[in-house]
Amino acid sequence: MKKKNNSKPYTVGGLFSGVGGIELGFLNSGGFEILWSNDNDHPSSVTFKKNFSHNHILLDIHKLEGTTLDPVDVLVGGFPCQAFSVAGYRKGFNDERGNLFFEIVRIISELKYKPKVLLLENVKNFYSHDNGRTFLVVKESLEDLGYCVFSKVLNTSDYTKIPQNRERTFIICFLEG
Repeated sequence: MKKKNNSKPYTVGGLFSGVGGIELGFLNSGGFEILWSNDNDHPSSVTFKKNFSHNHILLDIHKLEGTTLDPVDVLVGGFPCQAFSVAGYRKGFNDERGNLFFEIVRIISELKYKPKVLLLENVKNFYSHDNGRTFLVVKESLEDLGYCVFSKVLNTSDYTKIPQNRERTFIICFLEG
C-alpha cells in the first residue's frame, strides 16, 4: 500500500498505541504519515513521546471521541489481550478489558470518514478463544461497518530478525466499495 514518491502519504491513526510499535512499522516503511495516536498508559506515553512528534492523545479510550479525530486512511490498534490470552483467565467479553474492542467499533462509527484499512492485532489465542466465537463476533462487527475482514496468526520469528517466537493474530480489513 505504498504510494508513489510524488503523491501524498497515506495517513495513519493509532488506538491502544502503547509505545508505538505498530505506528513505527508504518513510519519506517515510508509512504505513511502518522496523524494521531491514543493510549491511556502514562509510562508508555513517556517512551512514545521520545520516539514520535505527532499528536499523542493520553486519554482513556472511553472518553475519546471519534468526532474530534482527523480522518485517516489506515487505523491501527493492538487492543488489550489479557482477556483472551492463555496466560490470563480467558474471560473474553466477560472481562472489562475484553470489551475494549467495541470502543474501536464506536470510534470508527464516529469518525467523519471511515478508514480505508484497519490493522488490528492481538494474541494468538484470540483467534480460537471461546471455540472461535470471540473472533466471529469481532469479524461480524467489522463486517457490519462495511469491511472485508482477513486474519492470520503470524509468528514474528518467521517475518523479522527478532530471535523469539511471538505468535499474534493479525486482522486486516478493507472498506468495501
